[in-house]
This record gives sequence, structure tokens and C-alpha cells, in this order.
Amino acid sequence: MMKKFVLALLAAALFASAAFAGGASVTTGAGYMKMAQELCAAYKAETGKTVQEMYGGNIGQMLAQIEAGSGANIVISDKGTLDNVKSGVKFESFQPLGGTALVLAWRKGVKISAPADLEKPEIKSVCYPDPKAAIYGRAAAKFLETSGLGAKIKDKVSQVSTVPQVFGYLASGEMDAGFVNRVAVRSGAAKIGGSLEITEGYAPINMVAAVVQGQSGPEVRDFLDFLKTEKAKEILKKQGVW
Repeated sequence: MMKKFVLALLAAALFASAAFAGGASVTTGAGYMKMAQELCAAYKAETGKTVQEMYGGNIGQMLAQIEAGSGANIVISDKGTLDNVKSGVKFESFQPLGGTALVLAWRKGVKISAPADLEKPEIKSVCYPDPKAAIYGRAAAKFLETSGLGAKIKDKVSQVSTVPQVFGYLASGEMDAGFVNRVAVRSGAAKIGGSLEITEGYAPINMVAAVVQGQSGPEVRDFLDFLKTEKAKEILKKQGVW
């Protein structure tokens, strides 16, 4: 625990050195980094204003960095995770961005038509992100529990840290199947064998832009206003959030 805390402090110090007082600064988990980057770039193109971007791990790790003083004041994540993750970070508002879904994906050479196919002997390995800190890890764990699949394939299942790591294992062929998000499969569909959306068996995934308590300055409000525009909604929809 002490080592993790020290690492978080060091990371926060690096981030804080680049932050600018009073400006908007955004963080998110690794699975939504590309979406956040595109939103920030579009905001700059529309307004000429720069948003400080702070990424580096799953949402639990990014919240730990805020606690340690990173300076991030807007967190893009799902409401359920922000309500349940163990963190001292408090929020003063949550702006809805849209809903999304858990996705089961698989490597090339594998054929899956339904989640139950994970029981087949040719599917030897399945992974999902850390449920303690990653949105889709929590959804995957709950789905495996409620569907009964978890108990049936427990010897095949492993956890990794983030959605990009799961997708990387599928793209390289090191894992047969894994649980990810729409962003991953839309941006990297050519690298995997296929995917299917899972729409039940877990709590709804409702994405929000959460403002850290006491941090709703003018630049933060400007960025939140941009997230309501048609341009921002186009980006969100392209990334699987609507």
C-alpha cells in the first residue's frame, strides 16, 4: 500500500507541475482516453482554449492521483463507478454524457455467437479489466455472476488492469476472449475476430463528466457547456456513448 501511495504522489507531482491554475483539467480511465482526447481537441478547435489532459491508468488510479494533488478537476467516467469506487475524491456535480454497453470481443481464429460459447473447450482464456477500479471490469464481473457463466469458466478467467490491456491481448492472440467497451472495438475492429454487445446482467453504464468539489470555475463550466453541443455529441456517439 505504501509503495502505491508513493507512486501516486510522484505521478501527481508530475501532473501538477504541468497544470495551470483556474483552467479546466480532464482525466479519465485508460479505456476512454482516446474519447477524452478527441473532445479536448475539438473544444480547442472551437474555442481556442486548452484543456489540461491527465491520463495514465484505470479510473481508480486516476482518482488516487487527484487525491494526491494532481489538479484534475473534471473526471469522465460512469456514474456507478464514481459512486462506488473507494476514493476520498468528492464531486459537486455530474453532467450526463450518455449510456454505453459492455462488449464481449474475441481474437481472430475464434468464433463466438453468444456468451455461452465461452464454455466451449476451444475457448481457453478469457480476461476482463480490474473490477475494483475499471468500469467494464465491474460490469463484466457482475455479468459473469448473474449469468452463471463465471462459475462455469472460472479456470479460464483472469483479470488485467485496463480495457486497452484486454484489447491488446486479443489483438496479439494471447487471449481468446475478453470484455471491453465500444470504443475499443470500433477503433480496432480489424485487429480482432469479432464482438457482440451485452446489454443486460449488470448495472447500466451511464457516462458523466463529474466536477471535483470546489473546482467549478469559469473554464470548467465552459468545457461542460461544450460537452452539450452537437459537435461533442457527435464525438461521443462515434465513441459508443449516446
